[in-house]
Amino acid sequence: MAQLIVSMVVTFIMAPIYLKLMGHYDYGLREMILALVGYMGMLDLGMRPTVSRFVSMHNAQKDRDQLLTVYACALAFLGMVGLLLATFFWVWAMVYPEWLNPEDSETSTKYVLFLLFVGAQIFFAFPKLVVGSFLEGLQRYYFKNMVNIVLTIAIAVISYIYMTPENGLALLVGLGALSQVIKLLIFGAVLLKPALGVLYPSVRYFSWEKLREMLSFGFKTFIQGAASKVERLSDKLVIGSILGPAALPVYTIPATLVGYISTITMTLTHTFMPVFSDLNARGHQGKIKSIYMIVSKLVVALVIPMGVGICLIGGPFIAIWMKGEFDPAQVDAIMVLLVTYTLIPMINPFASRYLTAINKHVIFAKVAPPAALVNLGLSIWLVFEYGVIGAALGSVLPVFVVMPIFLKVVANNLSITMTQYMKHVVLPALIPVTVMGIGLAWWRVEYGFPGYLDIVLAVVVSAVVYCVLYWLMSLRKDEREILMRIMPARFRRSV
Repeated sequence: MAQLIVSMVVTFIMAPIYLKLMGHYDYGLREMILALVGYMGMLDLGMRPTVSRFVSMHNAQKDRDQLLTVYACALAFLGMVGLLLATFFWVWAMVYPEWLNPEDSETSTKYVLFLLFVGAQIFFAFPKLVVGSFLEGLQRYYFKNMVNIVLTIAIAVISYIYMTPENGLALLVGLGALSQVIKLLIFGAVLLKPALGVLYPSVRYFSWEKLREMLSFGFKTFIQGAASKVERLSDKLVIGSILGPAALPVYTIPATLVGYISTITMTLTHTFMPVFSDLNARGHQGKIKSIYMIVSKLVVALVIPMGVGICLIGGPFIAIWMKGEFDPAQVDAIMVLLVTYTLIPMINPFASRYLTAINKHVIFAKVAPPAALVNLGLSIWLVFEYGVIGAALGSVLPVFVVMPIFLKVVANNLSITMTQYMKHVVLPALIPVTVMGIGLAWWRVEYGFPGYLDIVLAVVVSAVVYCVLYWLMSLRKDEREILMRIMPARFRRSV
């Protein structure tokens, strides 16, 4: 959680600076290339969650040889993938860098450096995924997150001191590449500690059989992840390709704010996949069900008011944050659509973690790809009709179809009904969040949010009202005791 807070603070401080120094074109171009990199990241074939799951399973079995085999197989595979993708950008930098800005060939050196550093970042990022996933599988999040915090702050400070309009693109990506190298070295060194079993990469532990087993498991996750990335990243490429990179910031700035709902949810749910995997390996199905229902209720109780709050406060906040760079009405519309797209799947926040842990995640491979293609098709069609707002609208519609399907599969595996899940997890939040939303809407209409102090005051008051109502109306006595006793310890382990 500390890592998330630091990331939010750094984004709040640096995003307007990046936009001002880089300009709308370079800022949007960077977002497009990062979206392309995200697409290429699908070639990991689901190896990241696979490593985390296999590590947690073999660690529970205290099988060090299998842990070393997983390490060797994953590092060999992802190392080759990273080299392949990095070579693509390195060749691009040497052959045709001016494609990034055909109208300004005089600045091609800037784009050459940018592409070279993008390649370097990818080259080191894939092996770093292996050591990072090992730490996650061993549930050693605190050290990993602490390194991320330090590097996030360091990149922001160096960028603030040295960034100029001429070097902005190359500087940001170059620092990103350097951070990947540092993480790879540090995380790899931590795995050598005796407390973790002295884990190291060794060719003699490489096994084609184990790699095939991991790829077989990971392929289902890969299909799910590929579809998810198409959904999340396609809008940026669609907008940038059709409307031009300069049109992207009005979408990506609200998306950054709304994205914290997903980031917070991922932070809170991430530690539970190894837990579910461990309990499933031990045959504790009843305990899995109990934990799933309780933690789902608590996470949903957090993300629903966040979504409502961002819809009502996000537009005025961006107007102040970005000093009037965007049309307020357009930002409000994009904000509501992005919140809807993000919030609907969060009604069942642990679906992917749980089904992956018990090796029942094939449903994502069946449903997610068609939904992603529909998303892409709608976004392309609607961006011609309604511009940036149309791209956001195209992302919203499919989630109303796929969310019930995933909830049904989870409910069947937990031996409950969808109605029981909704009644226990979602319904308790509706009255408190309705009261909170009405209060915020009245505040915005009557007084507006002319400054940061007004926004902070509104957030604090609405959060207190919501928390008091939820505590009194929605939590049972045993849930209050669990919340007071367990969640702080869970947060400490995720820091």
